[in-house]
Order: sequence, then C-alpha cells, then structure tokens
Amino acid sequence: MTFDEADGAALIALADTEQDLDLVEEACAELARRIERGDLMIGILPLDAARVVVGGLSTAGRAGRPRAWITLGRCYLGLNGHLLDPAEWPTRFSFPDDGGALRCFGEAAALGDRDGALLFARAAREASPEAQEQAADFLRPYLGTDHHAEYQYGLVQQWLGDPAAAVGHHERAAAQGNADAAFELYVLYATGDGVAPDGAAAHHWLLRAAETGQPRALYNVAAGHATGNGFPQDSALAVAYYERSARAGNPRAAATLGVMYLTADGVEEDPAAAARWFGVADDLGYPVDGWLDQLGLRRPRP
Repeated sequence: MTFDEADGAALIALADTEQDLDLVEEACAELARRIERGDLMIGILPLDAARVVVGGLSTAGRAGRPRAWITLGRCYLGLNGHLLDPAEWPTRFSFPDDGGALRCFGEAAALGDRDGALLFARAAREASPEAQEQAADFLRPYLGTDHHAEYQYGLVQQWLGDPAAAVGHHERAAAQGNADAAFELYVLYATGDGVAPDGAAAHHWLLRAAETGQPRALYNVAAGHATGNGFPQDSALAVAYYERSARAGNPRAAATLGVMYLTADGVEEDPAAAARWFGVADDLGYPVDGWLDQLGLRRPRP
C-alpha cells in the first residue's frame, strides 16, 4: 500500500463528507498498523499519515461508529501512539490526567459499545477518580449478564477505595468462570482487604483461579508446591504448574523454570532446557539477565 499527502487529503475529505466510512475506517486502520510497525519512524510513511489516522477515525467516530473510536484509542495506547497528533477534537469525556485513548474509549462507550466500556475502565486505572466513576457508570448496564464487566466493575470499586463493594461483583464474575475475578478474591481474602481474613477461602479461590488457567494463580500454586508453603511439597507438581503458568504468559514462571533447570532445583540439571525457558521469559519481557546477575548465575548458551 503506497501513501502520500494527496492520499491523506482525499481520505480526510471523504470522511468529512461522511461518504463510504467503511473505506475510511479500513484505510486509517491499515495506516495505524503501519505506524505501529514503525513505518513512520523510518520514513516509509510521510509524517502526514498520523494526522490522517486521527482525522479520519475521529470523523468516522463522530458519525456514530464506535469501532472507529476504539481503533483510534488503541493507536494512542500503542508503542508509537505518541506519534499521533494530540486529541484536540471535541469530545464528551475529558479528564485532567487523561490521554487520547481514554477519550476515544469514552466516546465508544457512550455510543453503547460494550468493548468501549471495558476498555475505558481498564484505561481509567491510572486516571483520576472522576474517570473511574465514569468507568463505573459505563459498566453498570452490563452487570449481571457479562462476567468481564462484573469483574472490571469490582476492580473499579477497589481503585475508588471500596474493596468491600467489590467482593460481590468478583464472586458473580468468578461463578461465571472468570479466572481473574477468582484470583482477585484470593488476594482479598488472603490480605483481609474489604473482608475478614480467611485462609481457607483464600486457598479455595486460588485453586479455583488456577483450575481456570489464571497465570498468577498457577504461579502461586507452583511456588506453594516448590516450598511446601500451603501445599504438599512436590517438585514434580511445582514444575508442572510453573510450566502451565509460563505457557499462559507468566514471564516470571518461565524464568523460574530456567533457574530450576540451571541449578538442578527439584529437577535434573538441564542447561538446554534452562536456556529454552530463559528464551521464553525474554520473549515475555522478563529481565532475565538482570535477575541472573542478582542470583550470581550465568545464562547457559542455547
């Protein structure tokens, strides 16, 4: 796909006349993918491409298309989102500490889009209490029928300083199979945050979360079997749970497996397996070399 300033002007003009907005969305989404890939940074795309993405998608969004707002919001969240022009278009939702992503997701949510509501709530985690209150408002229509919204609503209540109000929402979400809600209940009961501390309840929810594949829960169960803390000490089970956690995307679990195979901790020494798991941890973003330095270990060669 080639692109020049004339193409950009034509796209914005097409969006401004609200003609064939499907074409505008598709073209702008492709430009956004290329910006994310780095084509703008290395000069394959002209600088005008970023303006076109913002102009085209915000125009489509204002025409009542929530998917356009969501695509634009994801652009602002992306690694190269800072290359996009500041969000200066008129919107209904603006908070002192927000960025373009929060405003875009708010517009999608206001159009009745469930994904927009969830994305707004997630983006509001580090935002102002006003933004978090708005997130709760966006999520309320989906409570009782959507376990993702139920779990996210519980998190919002915690961010707002009311963990007791979160417990029931996490329980309803967990009852519908939400593994993250089950893990959150484990944390609440283990720490006594919003509920009376209850070791048995915490253990129950940890196992429930692990059974449904929650990566941090799998890691905690693995650590329990590795140390005998709260679980029977069993190296084979520890390795099995660490592997499940790593395959579910937990970088620390992968790095831990690497150390276990490197030092023969509960398993036979296997430098090749250690190198393989360190590679997995690298791919998942874990600072393997720094951690190995702290432990006084050296990474084996693949």
